[in-house]
Amino acid sequence: MTDTVSSILLKILKKHEIKNIFCLPAAQLGMVMDGVSRDPYFTYITTRHEEAAGHMAHAVGKLTNSMGVCFGTVGPGATNMVPGVAAAWADNIPLLVLTPNNPSRTIDPGRDQLQGADHIGLYKSITKWSATIRYADRAAELIERAIHIARSGRPGPVHLDIPVDIGASVCEHILSSIPSIKIPRPVPNSQDMAEVVKLLSHAKRPVLIAGGGVARSDGTQEFRELVQLTGFPATTTMNGRGIVTGDAETYIGCGGILGGHGILKALQEADVILSVGCKFSSWIPVNKLPMYPMIEGQKIIQVDIDNETLGRTVPIAMGLEADAREFLKLLNVALKESTYKKDAVWIEDVLASHKAYRKELNDIADNITTENTNILNEAAAVRAISELVPDDAIMILDGGQVMEWGHSFIHPKHPKDLLFVPGMGHLGFGLPFANAAKVVNPDRTVVLITGDGAMCFTAQELETAARNGLNVITIVLNDSAWGMYRPFGELLFENKDFGQTLSHVKFADMAKSYGCLGEEVTLESLPGAFRRAQKSKRPTVLDLQVDFTAHPMDFFWLGVIFENVSFTPVLPSP
Repeated sequence: MTDTVSSILLKILKKHEIKNIFCLPAAQLGMVMDGVSRDPYFTYITTRHEEAAGHMAHAVGKLTNSMGVCFGTVGPGATNMVPGVAAAWADNIPLLVLTPNNPSRTIDPGRDQLQGADHIGLYKSITKWSATIRYADRAAELIERAIHIARSGRPGPVHLDIPVDIGASVCEHILSSIPSIKIPRPVPNSQDMAEVVKLLSHAKRPVLIAGGGVARSDGTQEFRELVQLTGFPATTTMNGRGIVTGDAETYIGCGGILGGHGILKALQEADVILSVGCKFSSWIPVNKLPMYPMIEGQKIIQVDIDNETLGRTVPIAMGLEADAREFLKLLNVALKESTYKKDAVWIEDVLASHKAYRKELNDIADNITTENTNILNEAAAVRAISELVPDDAIMILDGGQVMEWGHSFIHPKHPKDLLFVPGMGHLGFGLPFANAAKVVNPDRTVVLITGDGAMCFTAQELETAARNGLNVITIVLNDSAWGMYRPFGELLFENKDFGQTLSHVKFADMAKSYGCLGEEVTLESLPGAFRRAQKSKRPTVLDLQVDFTAHPMDFFWLGVIFENVSFTPVLPSP
């Protein structure tokens, strides 16, 4: 069959059931834009900024078993998309990045054309694979390869650069000539499985960790069965939140260090840790010098689909390259006849630490306002929101200090019920994520909790929501500051001009200017406003005045992220 490269691209996307495409107009990809906008199979949404297109594609990869596509124009469009793609890279989420380019004879080496940029170099470090389609007759091969690479192994973004003349070129292609490659799900050998069973059976202080790899492999149910089967203390990473729920008998908190003292105690005292689909990132307090060194004699079993991840950030006793779900299926069968030597007293102590942490959080929320003010504290605000959202809501947590309190009071029942970007920790991803969540789940309530700083990164995407009828609910915790930096400026450096103070933005008025509904609310008026937002067919922004509220785990930033670096005020010269 004779077809253009642009047409072949769309046919291959349909072959792989990839339908969500987010972009800003790009003239060099005009044939692609024309094709997707005419074909009802595709959900085609133009955003107000290319970064948002990348974030929306990222969110699709988190919420579905498919992947999203994003593109922008040559040069500035490609550079603007980088933050969205980088966040997906750090979270190991598959997506396809398309960049158009100038005519092929004018690039590599470039001829200083308008908007010319090295797209391959730009995306090489934040994608699994970055390539230029230089010849029309190889287009189908490279598109198929890109999709397979994105989805296989440890997933991630891939990038294809398409010169304008190549996109318009005609070539022969039969869609069935390149068969789809089934995504491999490797399993450990029987000897390794026997050793895992032995280590777990003999452990006195065992801990189970579920990472994002469990969620991506659809292994949530299998991990829950493991927790129930063993009765071991269980937690998750940030990307695994919702795999273990708060009603599990041995739940010790989730999300790494923000999960509180129970997690700290468990991971610092465990003799055996079984981690599945977990990278041991900054959030997990294991081997984080100098605050959380490795414990002598502690044995870590790390299971990951990516062999290069094994032992990269923590010393391990065993490393198994395996698909999370398939590993858990085998393990659950192997453990059914096992007996355990777990220390029941120690487990109760860990659970008591978690319970005490929950009380500490609720005590702060019970204060309602911050000390010596009449301004609502963030703990009380987020707890109130958590009591309003329906059980089937999709929650998105953006912002800095707001994010900490969000993870403290929002408890998902499934990993696809809560969205966050723990890998990069972007500000501003929230609204694009919320919009994408509503695209793929139009019948579910979608709620974004964000701060005023984060909201201003991508507030223009309110127009995207209004234009596309995406009735997301955005709640802005507005403290007119870069809240997380207030302790740095005001306490560490005693500097009121540190840069933490912002002007007060009226987000309700901003929302109305974009065609959304907007209300300024208080703790008392929040429930009624939230109910109105749920009933509305338009996006709604609720602007809630709060004050910066210190979190019990704030020490994490200086102790772990900065490794206890000593900050000394730099005084101006006399």
